Amino acid sequence: MPEFEFDVDASIAAGWERFAGHLAGLLRALEPGDSFDMTVPALGTSPPESPYLRFTRPAAGRLHADVFGGGDAASPAPLNGEYLDRLDSLGWTARASTAHVTMSADHARTIARLVVDTATAVFGLPHPVFLNDAPGPTPHAPVDPDPDRDPGTDHVDFRPLPISCPDEATRAVGAALAEVYACEMPADRNDVFTVPAGRVPLFVRAHRSLPLIVFRSPLVAAVADPAAAETEVAILNRDSLWCRYVFDGETIYAESEFVDRVFLPVNFKIQLAEVSAELDDVHADLARRVSGRRWRDTRPMQDRPPGEQ
Repeated sequence: MPEFEFDVDASIAAGWERFAGHLAGLLRALEPGDSFDMTVPALGTSPPESPYLRFTRPAAGRLHADVFGGGDAASPAPLNGEYLDRLDSLGWTARASTAHVTMSADHARTIARLVVDTATAVFGLPHPVFLNDAPGPTPHAPVDPDPDRDPGTDHVDFRPLPISCPDEATRAVGAALAEVYACEMPADRNDVFTVPAGRVPLFVRAHRSLPLIVFRSPLVAAVADPAAAETEVAILNRDSLWCRYVFDGETIYAESEFVDRVFLPVNFKIQLAEVSAELDDVHADLARRVSGRRWRDTRPMQDRPPGEQ
């Protein structure tokens, strides 16, 4: 992969592969009678209205999975007809208002792969990072509990980290992201981190030869109005304080750079928060104006009912 580029498709595939392996391990570890739920933050929903999956081991040697439209165990909400049709096409047994599948415990990996297909094709999740329930980055600088101390030497966010190679930059980014999202955010084999920037995926990578941290987000895909896209990109580039927007003929990307010759965590976190806020703010209207598809849509904006746009 070029030193300044991202292989977005490879990063997405690696993320789902890692997720499927982790889910399969959790399924194998279930004891008879045990169960756990996984909320799916489908676009336009929020708990308790979000769909969720329930995984159960009803007996030794068997695994069972259900898909519900929301609610809770006492009163699960039904799935709508569009969801049911898509679930049925993937191999779920869809009946009335729910869908389920039962397999041998030896097929934990098969169920995990089915869940990946369901998350992407039915609920429109572009990357498993949206299943982590991670909080979004805050645009505010951290507050030192002891304001009398010198923050430049005492507060970890204000301690400069000299960077001498891309691997050091990657480690610094990983540590900062883990603090921002309150969970481990692993890089893929190309040292690309994927994080949720509101409702869009944001890819972060240390440049391999320049002292830069590069942010990139595929904001709108399947653009049907190239002329409008060129105009919108020009307007965004005129007005944006944090990002550069690029249209490649099919997809509109947002890019930003952070100089890391000396890595100051607080500055990185502020830029991450500001970039995330800007992308989350512009992507939906941008998709409408260029007749494209947001990365969490399962169909183009012009094909969605007005209430879903």
